[in-house]
Amino acid sequence: MKYLIDHTTSQIHRTPYAGYACGLNTTPLEKREGTHDENYVNKLVEEKKYKKCRHCYDEKLYPL
Repeated sequence: MKYLIDHTTSQIHRTPYAGYACGLNTTPLEKREGTHDENYVNKLVEEKKYKKCRHCYDEKLYPL
């Protein structure tokens, strides 16, 4: 899975599901980061208090 990290809002998006509803389009490109590293994503959530985007992680729409 590829993830997009928004360093402006401290949110993590799942790339295949990221869209207009996420608000990612308002973040400058230099404040976004892409990764495939799930361990890095988990570290951001646990240690840096980043949040997983509710639109990209909605289990009703996108089961894990």
